[in-house]
Formats: sequence, structure tokens, C-alpha cells
Amino acid sequence: MAARSSLRATIDRIERDEDGKPLAVLLFDDGQQLVLPEAAMPRGAGEGDVVEVRLGLDRGETTRRSDEIRRLQQGLYGG
Repeated sequence: MAARSSLRATIDRIERDEDGKPLAVLLFDDGQQLVLPEAAMPRGAGEGDVVEVRLGLDRGETTRRSDEIRRLQQGLYGG
């Protein structure tokens, strides 16, 4: 079972990256920022809206990546 938690942030502004793609700048209550593609925002969300950021633990992907790193290390260092 995956552990889940969520945080709330305000969409502070929309910026564009060097390729012109829109990015949403999220501002948390403690002043930290998170920049995500605007496409990751809920439909209709815009500047000033409060969004919920959900975090989940993906144990399957963790295991897959650990196995891949172990395989690469064995290729480099033997074992």
C-alpha cells in the first residue's frame, strides 16, 4: 500500500521556460516554491487559486530503479 500525503499551495504566477512552454509557479505558506508544467495544473486553475499537491510513495518504481543501479554497478565493478 502506498503512503500518501498532501500539501496546499497557491498558484503564484505563470511563467514561460526557455522554449516558451508555460510553467506554473506554486507558492507554499512557508515561502518555498515549486515550478511545474502548467499542463500539470487542474483544468481551469489560474493565478491565485489554491491547489492540493499530493505526494505518493511508489515502491515499485523505487525497487525498479534500485535494481537498475545494482545492475549497472555490477557491470562497472563486477560482482
